[in-house]
Amino acid sequence: MAESTTILLVPGAWHSPDCYDLVAQQLEVAGYKTDKVHLPSFSPLNHHLDFEADVSQIRKQIESACNQGQKVIVVAHSYGGIPSNEAIKGLDLKTREQSGLPGGVSHLFFCCSFIIAEGQSLISAFGGNDLPWFMISEDRLEVKPATPDEIFYNDCSQTQVDSAIAALGPHSYQVFHSRCTYAAWKDVPSTYLYCLRDAAIPISVQEKMVKETAEGFGVATQVVDASHSPFLSKPEETALAIRRSAGEDI
Repeated sequence: MAESTTILLVPGAWHSPDCYDLVAQQLEVAGYKTDKVHLPSFSPLNHHLDFEADVSQIRKQIESACNQGQKVIVVAHSYGGIPSNEAIKGLDLKTREQSGLPGGVSHLFFCCSFIIAEGQSLISAFGGNDLPWFMISEDRLEVKPATPDEIFYNDCSQTQVDSAIAALGPHSYQVFHSRCTYAAWKDVPSTYLYCLRDAAIPISVQEKMVKETAEGFGVATQVVDASHSPFLSKPEETALAIRRSAGEDI
């Protein structure tokens, strides 16, 4: 099973896809192929006004794996879940099979990510207000996190925190206002990884998205006692959770 599955790793805002390296190593040892997405809205030369470039990049990499006959598990962290949902439209396994095409997205794995309905954006999911730790440029094109050590890495070692902060980059702010037109979790089997110590998306908000927004769509849940960055603080547990979502009995 593993060799026929590609796990596509989509980071959240401000993060390079290299943040997934510890998890990717675990998955590759278990026999899976992995691929990482560099979001165009992360540290761009010119800031993007919507999430279309992110959607396009994710979709391109999904299609590449599908065309090799691979089942694709999309692992999305934080903001990454929003363009990932949009990118999956028409690329799920069932639709591809019905069209006589190889491969397809077999599972969507939310790593303390956003589950939002059609017509919603990241900002609207928070009631239309910027979060207090958003540092937004005067032209409202760029956003940085004010206290990443507290918000993203509150259970990491100081060495991990220093390394992670050094790897952060500015993000295109306006992508947070892009509204989804498709909710992949309605059509694709999905798993949500609850992160109990998350200071960016508190566990109460995570649970509300799963139990209210996605009510009735059978989103499975797993739990890790970690911050907003379980791929750094709990890479083994995160990799095992992803493998379970792939159907492994472990």
